Amino acid sequence: MISIKKLTLPRYDEIRSEAVRTIIDQLGITKAAFFIRESMFQKTDYLQLKDVLFGKKTSSELYSEIKKSKL
Repeated sequence: MISIKKLTLPRYDEIRSEAVRTIIDQLGITKAAFFIRESMFQKTDYLQLKDVLFGKKTSSELYSEIKKSKL
């Protein structure tokens, strides 16, 4: 008989809370507050950013570029 393991995904609010705690632990409260203010609460159009960064490149082209850069 095959055993099926049920996977559960962590909740987003738990991940976010853990990330903030980790940033505070690593940077201290002042630097963490600055980082969070500047990066986590800005409205960003990720689809527009994707177009700016990657243009019309396919996933295969991006993979090849990444692979070349790791050599």
